[in-house]
Amino acid sequence: MNLLRILKFIAAHPLNRGGRLSAVLKFIRYQFATYLFESKFLVNWVNDTKFIVSKGETGLTGNLYCGLMEYEDMSFLLHYLKSDDQFYDIGANVGAYTLLASGVIGAKSVSFEPLPSTYDRLIDQVKINRIEHLVVSNNSGVGNKADTLEFTNNLNCMNKVNTDPNNRDVTKVDVITLDDCYKPTNNSFVKIDVEGFEKFVLEGGCNFFSNENVSALVIELNGSGASFGVEDDDVHKIIRSFGFHPVSYEPFSRLVSPLDSFDLGDNTIYVKDIVSAQRRVADSESVCIRTANNLEL
Repeated sequence: MNLLRILKFIAAHPLNRGGRLSAVLKFIRYQFATYLFESKFLVNWVNDTKFIVSKGETGLTGNLYCGLMEYEDMSFLLHYLKSDDQFYDIGANVGAYTLLASGVIGAKSVSFEPLPSTYDRLIDQVKINRIEHLVVSNNSGVGNKADTLEFTNNLNCMNKVNTDPNNRDVTKVDVITLDDCYKPTNNSFVKIDVEGFEKFVLEGGCNFFSNENVSALVIELNGSGASFGVEDDDVHKIIRSFGFHPVSYEPFSRLVSPLDSFDLGDNTIYVKDIVSAQRRVADSESVCIRTANNLEL
């Protein structure tokens, strides 16, 4: 994302309404700070939850400039999830969604991050928020069979299962299936962000996702499955076969609305029961987003 696109994204973000200039100035200050000082910064985020950020963590810094980088999806999680629910973070990266689920809501999380260096940063985020008792962290991938796969090392928050036989900058990682390891007994919310490998995660979790307790899913469908010979429509059909329905979410009005299909090029929210989802988000307490000028959402 080039500089102009970043500034436009920050200025247009819904949580920066009425504070666009201060959000842009925050971006500029942070760029100067990371240029001058090779250090980590501790940021107060949502309610009492914090995150550690350092230069180059592009996926996480959006939450510093915009409050919630993935506005609709993160807001939906914050309003839908309850403290006695279970959250599965598949492709956790440094753990932004895990922090929201366990740090803000107090739900138990099972998080998967395959790359050891990124996994270590995930553990740091969990420790700084003192939620080790709520989070089970796995330094592994998730797929359609128990295996060992190569993952890229040089794509930052977009590292993925390697498809280039000439790429030597890779790490071999153990991969598990959801069906082999998990049978949800509590209401469960799943986030999948695996850069094109979604179909294989779903195939290894047919019983898992068919389980009536798995009630909500956020998944990224942006064409990246093409490198694995997979079309987004194929992934959407698999998800629908488990009983999920695609929906949109408007965080300020807390309105859940049905969609005809997935949100092309972005995350899509799926739920099994739209009426129940609407009731859940309407009944939840507001949260305070400190990186968005203490906005209540």
